[in-house]
Amino acid sequence: MKHSIRTRLFLSISCLIIFFVALSLLLNSQYLGQYYLWQKKQSLLEINKQISKKYQGNPLKLSLELEKLEQNKGLSIFFIDQDYQLIYSTSMRIIEQPSILLSVQPKLNALAKGEYFTGILKDTRLETKFLVLASRLENNEVLVLSTPLAAIGESTAIANKFFLFTGLITIVIGGVAVFLFARSFTKPILQLNDIAQRMSKLDFSKKYAVQSDDEVGQLGKSINSLSDQLDKAIFSLTEANKKLKADIEQERRIDKMRKEFINNVSHELKTPIALIQGYAEGLKLNINEDEENKNYYCDVIMDEASKMNRLVKELLDLSQIESGSFKLDKTAFNLSS
Repeated sequence: MKHSIRTRLFLSISCLIIFFVALSLLLNSQYLGQYYLWQKKQSLLEINKQISKKYQGNPLKLSLELEKLEQNKGLSIFFIDQDYQLIYSTSMRIIEQPSILLSVQPKLNALAKGEYFTGILKDTRLETKFLVLASRLENNEVLVLSTPLAAIGESTAIANKFFLFTGLITIVIGGVAVFLFARSFTKPILQLNDIAQRMSKLDFSKKYAVQSDDEVGQLGKSINSLSDQLDKAIFSLTEANKKLKADIEQERRIDKMRKEFINNVSHELKTPIALIQGYAEGLKLNINEDEENKNYYCDVIMDEASKMNRLVKELLDLSQIESGSFKLDKTAFNLSS
């Protein structure tokens, strides 16, 4: 099945758009969660540094700032003393040591001052997984930051759905844009193709309207120039053919006239030759002995010889005319006198 260049261009670019949208969706579905988790870890590290710099042993002095962090970042913040007992929490619902702190405790034993660890831990009481960052402060207390993984998964799912929606819109809008672009891009090419087809049929009336100086515009100028040159060449060739045809017809007429003339001359020569031959034989045989008849015979012979001489000159003139060596004797004279 034959497809036009416009259709091929539209399908090619549309397939590229669909491919990249699908590739982006695939990458998002596979790696957006991991990237979001990594970003959360970086955010927890930054918050941990901020709190560690400002903390002076009493978390209540930072309670307002800690609550803002909890609300803005979706975190739970805990302070644990040296005996691993909960001394402060931003979550008012927690009135006793949460089970997540119990799971953190073995890992805290290996931490030195200023060190931290991150991990995904499960709160057995809430049956929920958390991303946890725990660090040992200068006074040997432990700062624990946690955020539920459910929020991360939900955010990732929402982001993927939104990107799917925007991807579909991109495909639709991109398809329309590609169609308009393909039509605009191929329009001059189709015009050039139409002009070329007309030229193949010896129709040089249509010209390309050059609107740009790019490769297509230069091609249009070249086709216009070629069209003009071919038109002139074919016109000249046509005129030359007409002249040649007229010359051939003229040559045929001249040849016909020459043949007729030669036939006429041949016929005209037969009579004087026969007369000359007959009268010459009569003179030789002395058929008429009187002087008057002999003079008559001689006059006939001379007259017929003169006719033959005139015919021979006409033949010579005809030969000179055909060879182009015939010269006219031009004489100027006054018609009014």
